[in-house]
Amino acid sequence: MPRDTRGMAPSAFLSPDPLSVAELSAARLDGDLARVSRTGYAPSLLPPSATVRAGAARDVLADGLVAVGVTAAWVHGALAHEPDPHEVQRLAGTPVRRHWRAGVISHAWPMPPGDVETIAGAHITTIERTCYDVSRAAFTGGGRPDQLEAIRWFVARTDLHPRILAWLRRGRRLRYTARTARLLETGQDEVTRYTS
Repeated sequence: MPRDTRGMAPSAFLSPDPLSVAELSAARLDGDLARVSRTGYAPSLLPPSATVRAGAARDVLADGLVAVGVTAAWVHGALAHEPDPHEVQRLAGTPVRRHWRAGVISHAWPMPPGDVETIAGAHITTIERTCYDVSRAAFTGGGRPDQLEAIRWFVARTDLHPRILAWLRRGRRLRYTARTARLLETGQDEVTRYTS
């Protein structure tokens, strides 16, 4: 019997919805689905993309939460593997709710809507804000391996530098914007020095 190569919708399925665990397992064994995240699967012929990773991230994003930091970096493609733990933040203007879940760091301050985009139904910080967030976290926390991997990706993506530098130079009341701009301008060999 010929295999159907038309594929499925370009998004991630979250276990066990809309497929049961048995159906997901069978589809993985048949090679139709590949694991995208701890709880998300996507068609195996579908190339990895921000849309697929954002669909998988919906599992950790309750209403009113935004993927930030290394989670947003993973969605944008800056990390090769899903981060553990995920990082989320409340979207400004949404009701304050407690979000307690294993494997998720929830930051307290609200994220301005201007720094958020929606990908595959999930709220994700923009690529500019994501670069700033992972850099700031590395500067203040010593630089975890996943943060350093994301920073190296941002430094290597010179096509994004004009956008990110313009965002950093806007009159914002954020610390470490000048340091993040210097990091992008100096290049790959300076990542460790600036984040140590």
